[in-house]
Amino acid sequence: MVDADERRRRIVDAALRLVVIGGLAAATFRKVAAEAGLNVGSVRHYFADHESLGVAVVTEVGDRMGRRLTRHPAPGEGDREAAKRHLLAVVEELVPLDDERHREAIVLMEVIAASRITPAFEPVVRQMASDLHQVLTEGLAAAGVADPAQEAIHLAALISGLSLDAVTPHGAIDRTTIRAVLDQHIADV
Repeated sequence: MVDADERRRRIVDAALRLVVIGGLAAATFRKVAAEAGLNVGSVRHYFADHESLGVAVVTEVGDRMGRRLTRHPAPGEGDREAAKRHLLAVVEELVPLDDERHREAIVLMEVIAASRITPAFEPVVRQMASDLHQVLTEGLAAAGVADPAQEAIHLAALISGLSLDAVTPHGAIDRTTIRAVLDQHIADV
């Protein structure tokens, strides 16, 4: 008996690996099927088109990030330094500081860029941006920042820029630099 959830997960994981290696264009149904050890019909059974597979891949990345964020419960109220440490821990879950987060950042960058011309990606990208803004705003409010919503915009831009520079030749910054920049920024808020 085929476990539908397991098979779908296998397909999404295979597509994710291919996107990391060669971008969204590399995740064709034929290549995904081969990577997952399945036939093309099996991939088509779960995904109607390339866009729905791409949405599933970026949704999986977002879910992974969300699960990591739940490992960092918010501190009690009134302890600004604890709130800043919590905020830093949360932000570090969202930037490419290890191989897993590096792969996730590649997928996010691919889908964010593709959302400009592929309408199917726009809703998931907008939702992820909204979720990020909410998480950052809450963390900044707990840290006592005067205008947490505005500062969340700045911090999200910093996260995006660091991630872009880490996964492309644009900046090619290393993990130590990312961590130092984030440490300094959070200390300064």
